[in-house]
Amino acid sequence: MGDCDRKHGVVIGGGVAGLLAALALAEVVDRVTVIDRDHLPDGPAPRPGAPQGHHAHVLLPRGATAIESLAPGTLAALSDAGAPQVGLPSSIVVRSPFGWMARHGPWESLLTCTRGLIEWVLRQRLVAGARTTLLSGTDVISLLGDASRVTGVVYRHRADGTLTSLDANVVVDASGHGSAAPRWLARFGLAVPETVVDSGVAYTTRPYHVPAALAARFPAVYMQLDMRKVSRGGLLVPVEDDRWLVTLFGTRGATPSSGADGYLDFARRLPHPLIAELLALAEPAGPVRGFRRTANRRRHYNRMRRLPEGFVVLGDAACTFNPVYGQGVSVAALGALALRDAYATNAGGHTAREAQRAVTRAADTAWQIAAGVDQRNPLTRGARGPRTSRLRDRYLDRLGAIADHDPLVQREVIGVYALTVPPAQLLRPAMLLTAARGPAAPPAGQPPLTNAELGALARARAQGTQHRTPASRSAVDVLDHSGGAR
Repeated sequence: MGDCDRKHGVVIGGGVAGLLAALALAEVVDRVTVIDRDHLPDGPAPRPGAPQGHHAHVLLPRGATAIESLAPGTLAALSDAGAPQVGLPSSIVVRSPFGWMARHGPWESLLTCTRGLIEWVLRQRLVAGARTTLLSGTDVISLLGDASRVTGVVYRHRADGTLTSLDANVVVDASGHGSAAPRWLARFGLAVPETVVDSGVAYTTRPYHVPAALAARFPAVYMQLDMRKVSRGGLLVPVEDDRWLVTLFGTRGATPSSGADGYLDFARRLPHPLIAELLALAEPAGPVRGFRRTANRRRHYNRMRRLPEGFVVLGDAACTFNPVYGQGVSVAALGALALRDAYATNAGGHTAREAQRAVTRAADTAWQIAAGVDQRNPLTRGARGPRTSRLRDRYLDRLGAIADHDPLVQREVIGVYALTVPPAQLLRPAMLLTAARGPAAPPAGQPPLTNAELGALARARAQGTQHRTPASRSAVDVLDHSGGAR
């Protein structure tokens, strides 16, 4: 944008993607308005417009770096609020489709916490800026402008139904998977091409108080789905306030029910009883909640013959991933960073198109992983991979089996998942040679827990469901006293 255009940016959506987009725009425009349909909570809590907020969220390394670039101090604030760091795979026991993974490394690390905490911390940083306005309880109902340029939005106040037109030099749609952008653009005579890969995976989550005997860094647990067939999996991760979030998931033909009894029965039917045993030792901290909107959906705004200037789409509004791969927050952060950089460096007449291309590139690797894996399931609906993908899949299976015990291969495979290593690295000559040799050890049949962890598990069994009710402060308490903003 030239200096004369650096006036007003509007962001549709106040979730993670919208907050990050607003932080990005705040660096390149004079003022930013964020519009969200929800009445946003005054604290780190779920909200109605984000039903997935009750489920586990992880922040991958590249996403963490992007967020810190957009909002310095965010990672420290999350850590101070109790968000744990989970080393991959040193602080997590992983059961791949081939067996239990040896705990080398850590090669990478994840930040695990609730979505509500991420949004709360980002929201405090956003509203601290004098140039930012946050409108909650408000629906954007249409775009202003035409097929050549978007010039603002029309929004409706939920409280009284009044309509307001708001002019803007750039409008960013970060409203999530339910985005109305395709419908709005259709009114301008523009069509948005779309690709869908729907494996039918469904999942349920329940929070638990961490048993006192396991509070001292018992590892997270991840049992991966085997997308080559009907399968079940589970994830147990620590989050803030001394809780576990435990998510159980399955493909079509093996999906979990949302009731408490069905939830525990599903846990007992996982490939190994570890998660079910841990649940038997822990006390629930909330109800079971389900989620079934897990299709990978990519709207190809970058392929449109004509994209109006002044309009960019990012986050789930542009590209939605199966949440079981834990990529959404990180890709939203990378997209927001791409948005900022495109507007900071491009002063020409096609800034929105360049920004949209950059946002698309930021999601490419994650889409390749999520859609590529889901396409393997025989019950997946939608787009299928090319025939050559079968050879690729057999090769990746072989590497996956080797990665369970080989530290060098494990580091590369985990790096690809963490978005820090390009997938092409798996085709280096050294990797091809290792794959040709095949696994050097049989798969491990039991989770690789240390003697200290086994001892803690024995103590937890002896204590029953005694959970940790700490005098330590909650996430809200920490944020209230750490310079954040209540």
